Amino acid sequence: MNKALPLIAIALVALTVVPIPSADAAQDGRILIDYGNGCYEWLSADVSGTYIDALKGCKEGVSYDGSSLRIDGMGRTSISSVTVDWRIYTWDGGGWRYSTSDPNSKCAGTSAFGLFPNESMTPSATPDDPAVWTQLGGSSGSYSVSPSYGPSGPALPVEWYNTYTTGYVDSGLVAAGDLLYHTTGGTFGGRGDDADPWIYCLDRNTGSVVWKYHGAYGSGYEVTTPIIVDGLLIVTTTNGDLYVFDRYSGGVLDKINIPFEPPADSGGDIIWDGRVFVTGGTTPVYDSGCIFFGSADGKVYCYSVSNSGKLSQAWCYDPPAAGSKGSYTGTKGCFYYHAPVIAGVDGKRMLFIGNYEGYVHALDITTGKAVWVKRVIDLGEDNRCVPDTPGSAAGMCISPDGSMLLVSCTDGGLFTLYGYLLALDPKTGNTMTRTDGAEWKLEGLFTSPVSTEGGFYTYATPVSSGKNTLTASDGSVIEISDAVYKFDWNGDVEWVSSSYQLIKAPLTLAGGVLYAMDYSAGSFWPTGGGLTAISADDGSELWRVLLSPYTADSYSMVQPTVIDGKVYAGNDFGAVYCLSATAGAGTEEERVEALHTQGFRHWSWAVVAAGAFLCILFLIRFY
Repeated sequence: MNKALPLIAIALVALTVVPIPSADAAQDGRILIDYGNGCYEWLSADVSGTYIDALKGCKEGVSYDGSSLRIDGMGRTSISSVTVDWRIYTWDGGGWRYSTSDPNSKCAGTSAFGLFPNESMTPSATPDDPAVWTQLGGSSGSYSVSPSYGPSGPALPVEWYNTYTTGYVDSGLVAAGDLLYHTTGGTFGGRGDDADPWIYCLDRNTGSVVWKYHGAYGSGYEVTTPIIVDGLLIVTTTNGDLYVFDRYSGGVLDKINIPFEPPADSGGDIIWDGRVFVTGGTTPVYDSGCIFFGSADGKVYCYSVSNSGKLSQAWCYDPPAAGSKGSYTGTKGCFYYHAPVIAGVDGKRMLFIGNYEGYVHALDITTGKAVWVKRVIDLGEDNRCVPDTPGSAAGMCISPDGSMLLVSCTDGGLFTLYGYLLALDPKTGNTMTRTDGAEWKLEGLFTSPVSTEGGFYTYATPVSSGKNTLTASDGSVIEISDAVYKFDWNGDVEWVSSSYQLIKAPLTLAGGVLYAMDYSAGSFWPTGGGLTAISADDGSELWRVLLSPYTADSYSMVQPTVIDGKVYAGNDFGAVYCLSATAGAGTEEERVEALHTQGFRHWSWAVVAAGAFLCILFLIRFY
């Protein structure tokens, strides 16, 4: 045997492994900054001095006046009785341990700065598991950017998959440590327990179920995404329940019900013009020590949550509802599915959320008071998809510097015919203008944008009628096609990918790669059932694979979750998949197909031949 082969193999592994923080090096000089809203970053630092020296030595945008620490403009904030501030933790080899709130203290090696409401709350990312995805879009700002990385060469069959009888997987997939969470619910024509909402916790390395919870029936479909807050999992369901779970054991720590009390006339008819979804709370977000969500009856809630999981309402924003059916003049409308977006704007933390009455509401998160309210779409009788309704202010994101809010406006249908992307000034709600003085408005149908400093990414399709052209960065005019686009913040196209038939879920950016999940089912392959990796630099396709197993109706609205070299996805088959550089066992059909494809070159034929040879020797010897 060539003794050099093991050494060569070790060398190849060493060249392909991506370095991550190690728990074996207590003085490895790394600092974690956890902004308390799903955003975080790992930095290399000189830890020989004080915490503030270490922080300033590796991070710009840090200020400390002796009493108040601010990082990227974020620092002490109070909402009702909750005050978040920067707290400092050290890694003891097995977990984060609170150290001090004094940045002038002597640094103690691997450390974390966390913007948390108390000393007992700790960061979800650790040196052992440095990547997390705790909210829809990755953070309360819905940037859809993962600081981690995906597989450069995915192996098939998928590393593992789980299928359920309890309904579609339409929620996002959130993960921290070894655990991944999602909901199911909504099998078409489902009966009994299979029609009810279920919450699942999986071992994200194997796909095995760690715990599951059976909720009470609501509207028959569950689409909201859970959020992870330290050791808690928080979930909204269509029956109006808001749950807080111990995310490790699945025990229910608290549960409240969000009422459905829309504005109605004396006959009980709802008086607003927009669509109505009786679905409880929207997908929640966590920011500044509290959770925030909209409700089906048009309110916005802020709740604090203690370390023991107990909820306490901090404020409730209740927009005005005036007039009567057919002559409604209020700004209140149904909030459905879409999570609020929270970001710093001109030194203030603000919340943005859109409703099915066509309004965007911008709130000061510390008080719950409206800063501005703007109607961004009002189709009325011109709405061909959902007649006589205004439309929806749906998905949105904000630029990293907080200077521009992008709002995806549509007619509000499941399969929309008309829509546009609008840019608003987050401070005032005014529609922004392009550098040529024109209104910043792109006609087309867009997924929720991925927001970066250099521009944004989105999948776009043309509208059924209207302007179906875009302006490129070189000044040329191009036709909208079914493709992924990179735009600069002026709204000009920098590149266009190859054509992809239909994508409804948001894209995810990780390690310079965009990940996109087809909406159409795998039975439509190659135009459906695919997970695609696209270069964020030029839009070229890096790889595209079919996720299997699948069914004729395994449609997907689930954003890919990308961490630690793995991509997690889900669909209406009631399936969750893990795609990585490690091939899994696959289905029996896939294994048969592999044998057919490889013929006598497959290793199993060698096993068969060896077995036959041994049988012949046995017969010769004994007979």
